[in-house]
Amino acid sequence: MKKILLSFFATSAIFYSVNAQTKISFESSEGFTNGNIDGQKDWDAATSYFKVSNNRATDGVNSLYIQDDGSEDWSNAYTTIPSYSKTEISADVYFDGFDSDYAIGLYTADGDVVADFWLTYQSWNVVVYDPAQETYVETDLEWDSTTWYSFKAVIDKANNTLEYYVNGDVIYSTTLGATDFSLLDVSIENYGSDFNVDNIQVKDATLAVSEAGKKDIFTIYPNPTADVVNFDLQNKVTSVEVYDAAGKLVKSVKDGTKSINISSLTKGSYILKVNADNKIYTKKVIKK
Repeated sequence: MKKILLSFFATSAIFYSVNAQTKISFESSEGFTNGNIDGQKDWDAATSYFKVSNNRATDGVNSLYIQDDGSEDWSNAYTTIPSYSKTEISADVYFDGFDSDYAIGLYTADGDVVADFWLTYQSWNVVVYDPAQETYVETDLEWDSTTWYSFKAVIDKANNTLEYYVNGDVIYSTTLGATDFSLLDVSIENYGSDFNVDNIQVKDATLAVSEAGKKDIFTIYPNPTADVVNFDLQNKVTSVEVYDAAGKLVKSVKDGTKSINISSLTKGSYILKVNADNKIYTKKVIKK
């Protein structure tokens, strides 16, 4: 299990937060100044190569610029973030090249990984941390340098699910391990290329789910089930997908049905994902 090195853990955090939404764009209006990020707004950085800079940005004029320090070793910077029953955290990232490894993830107060995006020179594909397997897995999505990406993780404690998104599309789904994350960490293995992080947003998606539930009631039954699982949903269903604990798609239908037969699957926990009127609904279902 990957673990970050913590030189200290701040017990209080300062955020630009409105209506359960935290935003960090490294702008002067948020209290940041150009230069070393260490000590600014609850950020702790291992080296002075983690800088607030205006060399490129997606929101405003500044971003966090992580510059290769020539050490050929890992270095990191981190800050405290809020955690909700359902947390949606996103960030814009830009990679200068393929020489270094890059990572951005969520960790417990003790430095244990909860969710993590990892871009490595050893693979053309985006790698993510799967807490169900306690290991990193390679997704089907290839990454490139010199372009901005939007990374997002959705952590749903109530349903015990973790979803990874890139540019708005789900690239991997799994079940949660630890749920008490409180640190956002940005890391680099310094082998010659740099990267930027901007427009970090942490949202309480619990309220959004609650509001959606008033209009689009989504229930499944029976659960657990040995064969067919039915679901009630007011919106028109366009597709239904079932993922195993490793995040692998194991069954799908696209005929607008409001039930799916999972009798062919082995016993265990699965994630049922329903797409209806361009909205995605997920529930955990147990195959007995």
